[in-house]
Amino acid sequence: MMSRYPFFRNASRAGSTPDRLTRRLGRHVRRASSLLLAVVLTGCGGQVITHTTPTPASIAVILPTSTSPAGTAEPLRLTPVPTNTPAPSPTPVVHIVQPGDTLLGIALQYGVTLDALQQINGVLRPETLQIGQQIVIPRPQPGSIVNEGGDTGVFLFPTPTALPVTVEGAARYITPVGSQWVLGEVVNPNESALENVEVRVSLMDNQGVEITSRIVYTALEAVPARGRAPFGVLFEEPPADAVAFNVIVIRAEPSYNHDRRYATLQIVNPQPGQRGTAYGLTATVSNVGATNAGTVQVVMTVYDQQRRVTGFRRITVADGLAPGGSASFDLIVGPDPSVPDVADYIAVAEARVP
Repeated sequence: MMSRYPFFRNASRAGSTPDRLTRRLGRHVRRASSLLLAVVLTGCGGQVITHTTPTPASIAVILPTSTSPAGTAEPLRLTPVPTNTPAPSPTPVVHIVQPGDTLLGIALQYGVTLDALQQINGVLRPETLQIGQQIVIPRPQPGSIVNEGGDTGVFLFPTPTALPVTVEGAARYITPVGSQWVLGEVVNPNESALENVEVRVSLMDNQGVEITSRIVYTALEAVPARGRAPFGVLFEEPPADAVAFNVIVIRAEPSYNHDRRYATLQIVNPQPGQRGTAYGLTATVSNVGATNAGTVQVVMTVYDQQRRVTGFRRITVADGLAPGGSASFDLIVGPDPSVPDVADYIAVAEARVP
C-alpha cells in the first residue's frame, strides 16, 4: 500500500501493540496487529461534521495555544449525518456474513430483534448484505435466549457495558486517487480511563443508507480520564455513491487498575511549529512515576480552526524508561492539504508497566 498511496506514512520507529484476540461466537476475530500508526495526508477534497469542544486535562498531554491561522483553502463541505454523537450502548459482538445468511436469520441466531440489528448497523437492507461483511450484534435484552442447546455452537459471552463516550472532530477527506479517509477522535468524559475503544465508521449514500463500513480501534490503547484519542479509517476503493459518513462507538471498557498497569509519563519542553505543509513537535518524555515504563509511544493529533481532526501520527520513542528517565523525540504530522496550517494539537505519551 505504500507504493500505491504515497500520502500514507508510518513512523520511523513504528511501535505495535499485542494482537487483540477476542473469542466470540466460536470464532476468533483478529484485531489489526497495530493501531493506526500514522495518518499523513497529502491530498483531499472535503470534510464534514464540525465540533467545538474544550480540551480536557490529562496526564502526559500537552495543550499548546494556537500557533497559526487555518489555511485559506476552502474544503468541500459534504452532507453531515446527524448521528455523529453516539449514545451509550451495550457492547456488541461482530458477525461475519456467511453464504446463505439473511438479516432475519442473523437476528434469530443471536436472539435479537430485526429492528435492533438494523438500527445499530445503519438500517441495513437485505439486498445489500454481502459475504464477509461485518454485522454488529447488539447485546440481547434481559431474559432472551441465545442458541441454548442449538447445534451452531454460537453463544454470547458476557462483556462489560460500554461507558459514555462521544465522537468529535470527525471529517472525511478525498485523496487524489479517489480513496477516502475518515478521521476523528473519541472523547472520554469519565473520571477514569477506558480501554478497548472501538469505533464503527460507515459511508452513506445521499439517502442516508449505509453502503460500506469498517471497525477500528483508537490510536491509544487507553483513552485517559477526561482525555481523547484519534482514529482513522481508509476506504481504498469507496463506492461511487458515498457522499456522507457516520461514526459510532461500539465498545469502550473501563481500564481496571489503570494506575498500576500504565506508567506515569509527562511530556516536557515542547517545541511545536509549522514546517512547511507539515507540523512538527520536538519534546521530551519523562517517566515521573515510581515504576518502570515499557515501550513508550507518543500520539500527536492536529486540528483546524473548527477543531476537526486533520491528521495524527503515532511513534515509538523508547523501548523502556526507568523512573526518572527521559527520552527526546521529534514527531512530524502531515495535515490535510485543504487546511495545511495547524490551529492546535495534542500530544499524549503512553506506556505499560512491564
